[in-house]
Amino acid sequence: MKKILLTLITFLTISLGFAQEFKTEPSQYFQKVSEKEIYKIVFPSAYGFMTLHHLDNVMMDNIKAMVLTKYDQSMQSIETKTFNLPKLGLRASDLQEVIELDNQLIFISTVMHKKMAKHEVNAQVYSEKENTVSDNKVLASFVIDGYSKSGYYQIAISPDQTKIAIVANMPFVKKTQEKVKIWVYDNQLNLLWEQTETLKYKSERAYQEDVFVMNSGEVVMSKVIDAYKKTRQSQLLTFNGSSVEIQNFSSPGFLPMQMKYIDVNGKGMLIGFFWNGKNSVIKINSTEGEDNDGAFLYDLSSNKLIGLHEWSESLNSKDLKSLQVVDVEIVNDAIFMIGEKQLEDSEFRKNGTTVTNELDYLYTYGSSVIVNFDTKGTLKSFTPLFNSKQYKNQEKEKGSLSALYLENGLRIFSNNDNIITFNTFFTENKGTFVRPRILPSEHGSSTIPYILPKTVRAVNDYNIAYYITHYGDRYWLNKMTW
Repeated sequence: MKKILLTLITFLTISLGFAQEFKTEPSQYFQKVSEKEIYKIVFPSAYGFMTLHHLDNVMMDNIKAMVLTKYDQSMQSIETKTFNLPKLGLRASDLQEVIELDNQLIFISTVMHKKMAKHEVNAQVYSEKENTVSDNKVLASFVIDGYSKSGYYQIAISPDQTKIAIVANMPFVKKTQEKVKIWVYDNQLNLLWEQTETLKYKSERAYQEDVFVMNSGEVVMSKVIDAYKKTRQSQLLTFNGSSVEIQNFSSPGFLPMQMKYIDVNGKGMLIGFFWNGKNSVIKINSTEGEDNDGAFLYDLSSNKLIGLHEWSESLNSKDLKSLQVVDVEIVNDAIFMIGEKQLEDSEFRKNGTTVTNELDYLYTYGSSVIVNFDTKGTLKSFTPLFNSKQYKNQEKEKGSLSALYLENGLRIFSNNDNIITFNTFFTENKGTFVRPRILPSEHGSSTIPYILPKTVRAVNDYNIAYYITHYGDRYWLNKMTW
């Protein structure tokens, strides 16, 4: 009996001794110059990281500054680089994408100018090693008559980040058909191919389309016809530089909604959420959101729907509407897709009982769900996450969530229940999350800040992750280790 008890105590001691502890070290606080500044962490490594911050596309035509700051492993700033997005005349470009490679950032921006009759896509490359920014390169351009007939661009990055696709929906022209122009570049900004096509659809000012680019460089467009009617249908258009192939995508009981392109062991797939068409789809400006009835997986290599699963009866799915694909993690034979309801609205600001001319912007995040497929499309589980929460104006930076697959488990970072949460799924190795504590002012006791979920970044092959926290008017850089 004593031997058994001693063995049990030894086992518990070993188990407790090896229990994972996720602990965070915060930096000294900093403050934003403007509440409209947004931050992200880039180039995370065991030796430090960089932050990129800029104003969130404010209405300033003459300057759009990007600020890069390098930090060492103790989160002390080393150097800062500031540069401006390119101009067309006196009009500055709007940032659209930042592509992060091993030692480079590619800044892709768009700009249009009525008098110059141009609408362009620009690219600038920042070199981490040299701490330099390249001259601007125009990746795409077309002629416009004015801002009301300016067309628009859609930009897609391949999962392996080797291909950049730019799809231009050309300006609306009455009684004509939709015209598109496509450019595909590699990640060194070499043009691989371009293609111009007149499609069979009527020319409009806007279309319901999603654009993706495969690792191979082929461009896929998911196009919706009669978006807000029970006659809604979707088609897939595939462009390869010389031709376009069109095929039906939707089918009875399956009307794809928001989705993402993924590469699974060399196979291109679309994963996302669908509407079954049994009830009228809710209009996009509804406060409730668009209907979603389940999740799907579509294999582009065989043009086959390999997974179609309606919400299970055990899942409270009433508020799973307007789901965006927040993240997809592919681990061996498992696919974890996180969906979250996301809505935007606005209202006139009130000063007491008086309504002003200023607007407040409202952002709804949640309800949310984890969908677990295997790579053959078999559903493993639906896991509910968080309920709906609304944020106002710049508070939106505290909304939504971020996911990392760490220590054989899916870890979800959020501000659920108004506090930093670190939820773990699909592993017995739950671990313990030690929340950071900070001083919110020069006087007073310590408290737990909020996390900015979209800033979470892990370091490959090291037990390190970085993120930014916030409380009041102060912000902290954080280094999490385990």
